[in-house]
Formats: sequence, structure tokens, C-alpha cells
Amino acid sequence: MRDWTRALLHHHDTTRRRFPQQRLLVLFDVDGTFLDMRLALTELLRAYDAAHATAHFARLAPADIDPFGRTIETVLETCDVPAAEQPQVLSWHRRHRHAGDILRMAHAPYRGLLALAAWLHRQPGTRVGINSARPEFLRQDTLRGLNALAIGYELHFTDSLAWFTPQGWRDDVTAAKQAALTLAQRRGDRVIAHIDSNAQVLARLAAADLDDDLMLLHSEDLLYPPHATATPRTSVTRAA
Repeated sequence: MRDWTRALLHHHDTTRRRFPQQRLLVLFDVDGTFLDMRLALTELLRAYDAAHATAHFARLAPADIDPFGRTIETVLETCDVPAAEQPQVLSWHRRHRHAGDILRMAHAPYRGLLALAAWLHRQPGTRVGINSARPEFLRQDTLRGLNALAIGYELHFTDSLAWFTPQGWRDDVTAAKQAALTLAQRRGDRVIAHIDSNAQVLARLAAADLDDDLMLLHSEDLLYPPHATATPRTSVTRAA
């Protein structure tokens, strides 16, 4: 299996040598990339139990949740929530997932990717930014949370290098992320990599008309070495 972290660093070095006068930019997703959302989801579902006098999630632990799973429906099935009640749980999840306490719980970091971003940030002519599916109204909360986690890494995320979606997860997330990539290129940055936790988004971006130098990388491939998992790898390289 390919070592995608090594591939990214090699791609960065090669591109910097080819285009020494250009600004290089690496963009990162937030949820499932910098932040582990499992604790927040567990606490939110336990709050549902408390509010509805149920015990569906009494034994649910963060470690039981696939960190790269894309749907809460999978958790509901695993916890044997009755089919008739699942729409009610989903509605609760949508209404409460942006509550302040839940949002703070969501700021449990994957420090390996923060360290990688910090290393890239320190390289000459290289910047790092955010390209997130989170809604625009969470911009300032997200940047504050990330920058609090980045203290000690010599890393600071800025407004000018952060893209969010207008309405968040209700939008066409792939289209929003593609628009961010295009805008960054038009502003003069050469975007050399986009790192995301959503395999579907990566696949759709791979099929889009984007720069051939762009590497599309799945967060899981960077968080864990090739021998650590037997799951199929989802990163895509478009770079020569």
C-alpha cells in the first residue's frame, strides 16, 4: 500500500522546485480531518435518551463509532433504534448538533494532521487553509477552536484562507469545495493538495475539471500508516 504522507511531502517538494515563484496552498477539511467528531455524537445521542426517557445509546462509546463513517443512520441501526423512531432521532440530531456544548466537544483533535499542517505551513512559499462542509455561520467558532488547538504548533488559521459552505451540510458540499479550489487558484495560489474525510466528495472532485497538480487525499490515509488498516484506500492522485 502507498504511504500517502510520504507521497504528499514528495509532491510538495517537487512542486516547490518546479514553481519556485508561486505560492503553494494545501487545503484541509475540518470534521474527520482535524477534529474527531465521535465524542460529540455520543454525547448528543445520550442527551436524546435523557430527553426522551429512552436507553438506546446507554452503552454507546466513542470508540464504537467509525470515525470515517458518513451517516448517523449506521449508528442508529447498530444501537437497534426502532425504525419508527429513527426519524425522530435524526430530527433531534439536526436541531441540536450545533449547540455550544456539543460544538465544544467536537473539538477533539487528530494531532497528527495538525502537526502535518504545521510542518507544511513552515515551509517556504507554502500556506495551509480550510475547505470545510461546515456552514458559514460556524466560521468564527471553528477558526477559534482550531487556533486554540494549534497553539504550540506554530500554526494559525486565517479568515482569508478558510472556505465554508453557505448553508452547510444541506448544500451541495462537493460544488462548494470545488468552488473554493477554483477561487484559491484565481487568487494566485497553486493548490497542490486537498485533504478530506468524505470519500464521495473526493471521488466527485477527482472527476471534475481541476488542475492536474492537485492531489486528493483521504484523511484516514494520512492518519494511519499503510499497515494499520485493511480497509480500501480512497486517496486519489491527479499529480504527475
